[in-house]
Amino acid sequence: MESLGISIPYRLGKQADPSVNETPETGVRGEYAAFDCRHDETKIDAQVSPCRSMLRRVLFVLALVLSLSSLAVLIAVAMFDGRLVTILSRFDGVPLRLALLSLAGTMAIWPLIFMGVVWFTSSRERRQAEALLLLRDNREALRLSRDQLRRVFESLPVPYVLARTDGRVIQTNPQALALFGIDSENVSDINIFDLYDDETFSEELKGYLSDNGRIENFEITMRTVSGRKCWVLFSAARVVMDGEQLLFAAFSDITERKRVEQALQKNEAALRAIMDASPIPVVLSRHTSGIVVYMNQAAAKFFGKPIHELMGIPAATCWESSEQYAALLAELNTCGHVEDREGRMQCSDGRVCWVQVSTTILRLQEDTLIYTAFSDITERKRKESELHRLATTDPLTGAMNRRAFNERCAVEADRAKRGGYPVAMVICDLDHFKVINDTYGHATGDHVLKVFTGIVQEMIRPSDALGRIGGEEFAMVLPGSDIESGKRVAERVRERFAEAKVTDAAGKVVPVTASFGVAPWCDGQPLERALQLADGALYAAKAAGRNRVQVACVLPQSESFRIAPTG
Repeated sequence: MESLGISIPYRLGKQADPSVNETPETGVRGEYAAFDCRHDETKIDAQVSPCRSMLRRVLFVLALVLSLSSLAVLIAVAMFDGRLVTILSRFDGVPLRLALLSLAGTMAIWPLIFMGVVWFTSSRERRQAEALLLLRDNREALRLSRDQLRRVFESLPVPYVLARTDGRVIQTNPQALALFGIDSENVSDINIFDLYDDETFSEELKGYLSDNGRIENFEITMRTVSGRKCWVLFSAARVVMDGEQLLFAAFSDITERKRVEQALQKNEAALRAIMDASPIPVVLSRHTSGIVVYMNQAAAKFFGKPIHELMGIPAATCWESSEQYAALLAELNTCGHVEDREGRMQCSDGRVCWVQVSTTILRLQEDTLIYTAFSDITERKRKESELHRLATTDPLTGAMNRRAFNERCAVEADRAKRGGYPVAMVICDLDHFKVINDTYGHATGDHVLKVFTGIVQEMIRPSDALGRIGGEEFAMVLPGSDIESGKRVAERVRERFAEAKVTDAAGKVVPVTASFGVAPWCDGQPLERALQLADGALYAAKAAGRNRVQVACVLPQSESFRIAPTG
């Protein structure tokens, strides 16, 4: 507490009048009673009496005139009248002549001596008057200084006490009276060291202040006059006032803050107990640095490491990617909490798990933490993925079913419309598939379908899609491919499938071929129109002898089409 470095602006010291009486005020007792120091000063006559001063001036002028006149007469007589020399020559004795000369000189000099005495006396009286005036000015400066110090003390917003080194109170402000319940009439009966709750601390505090001279921001418990305990933030320093060592102590009531801190500590202990017993993994990390400061046993089991090895690691390393954690943290800083957010965390063995995360910001005392609770939903996500696969794919071939394929075509058409790129539609049908089923059996027919699906999925791009839209009928959507590119893809699949060696259960080779119809999807026309064009081209390929690719070309400014022969 830097404000405790107090020094009196001006101290009179030994020139102070010991007879000065000071008037005590409310809450103040002793000779240091109130810093206003109302002195009963003896009036100082700083100037010499006007009559005496005038008399000295007159005598000084007369002596000066007389001395100058005597000297002038002697000089005139000696220079212009020789009778003086004649008279003096009549005296034969040298001593008599010398006596006469001394008498004449004395008559001329004594006024000057008188003038010197008068000047010396006047100078001494003037110096004494100046000293008395300085003494009065010093007393006034001391009074003003003490007034200013008193006003400073009274304006302090915190309780303070001015006491002797043994603890006897000299002065307090109203805040201190209210804090400790002290009666203003009994201030001098209070010893500040008696108010400390711990007597041992009181003795240690005396020794510490004696050795170091000050103590700052020390949290202690004190008792009021009525016996009530309170927490205070205590600062004290030894100060010198009028040559005496005093103790200046300031207090700040922190009882409510300590009560809140104790309640928070109890809440933290309860929160820790709840988190330790929780079967849900919980992680606490610092908001500023992201370092993990707490993890319960369930979280340690999830990550596959002991708790002590996980403490102190960056929370971002628990996630599959730091970008994922950064996005979660940005949402948390914006909203204050995040609930039921799905993400992917990485375990110590490298396994990536799906989790459902809820996180919020906790402010505990002077620290800000991120509370993260999560649950493992890997199995649920696997089942959801399996259900989605079953709902969108053909169970026999693994291609998209008709509903999923139509949804995918709608999505690709919308993307192509926004992106302005072409899309090719291909519809294919296995030739004489009914004959294969009747001749070789349905098991062989299913095998043929799987072989065809495998060839197509191997030869198309990941961005392309294959769907089974009928018994032996399939369709492909090729985003970013024009009609020529679509035709080339269909030709490669046709050739590869015709060359495939498919056998039945007895090992007999089953001849297989397929026919293809290719049509472009043009911006501005419905997707169903492109499917109709491709389907028409497929029928044209079958009519032309099967095992071939036919392309449907849209005529300009017309929705009619014609079938382009294969090359």
